[in-house]
Amino acid sequence: MNDSQKFKKHLDTLIHCRLCPDMVGNPVHGGIPGAKIMSIGQAPGIHEEKFGRPFAYTAGKTLFKWFLSIGIEEEIYRSKVNMAAVCRCFPGKAKSGDRKPNPSEVENCSRFMRFEVEFNRPELIIPIGKLAIDQLVENKNYKLDEVIGKKFKKNYYGVELDWIPLPHPSGLNVWNHSREAKILIAKSLDLIRKHPSIKREFFSKD
Repeated sequence: MNDSQKFKKHLDTLIHCRLCPDMVGNPVHGGIPGAKIMSIGQAPGIHEEKFGRPFAYTAGKTLFKWFLSIGIEEEIYRSKVNMAAVCRCFPGKAKSGDRKPNPSEVENCSRFMRFEVEFNRPELIIPIGKLAIDQLVENKNYKLDEVIGKKFKKNYYGVELDWIPLPHPSGLNVWNHSREAKILIAKSLDLIRKHPSIKREFFSKD
């Protein structure tokens, strides 16, 4: 089985996964074989399955507005970045916003994350939102203003890589609206823009 067939088999396994009985709907993916940049969302929203791709609704509009501010257009981003998520199915609604996936759901879905990291060997991961950041940070007792606006290094599933976090772009995330948060988000975006993998994939003159 060649690499293309391996990744195709991975995606086929992913979209047919039904391991978590409390998840709503079917898995959503933005898998790109060979991509050296990976973003990790938390989980799809209620509309993502209909569109068949991550960040396809209101939070996505904010996210891609952020990326456009550093010269990266949505469709080009989607064609070059492996868009993963901690969980690939919609978790359902909670009293306020979407339900947070539980530890067993995160564990069940981690096999897909592991495969994509080991297969693609990304140079940069962009975790988007606290649940995604939790997968990479060592000390879970952090505040967003301690990690947003910074670049980190990590050995993740055996791959040495950089990671630059962003907050979740949901309108319900009140953290994003403070003056300090906007400054830190801009710092993260600038670090992303300057990363060698981003410069090569999005801004190379060749």
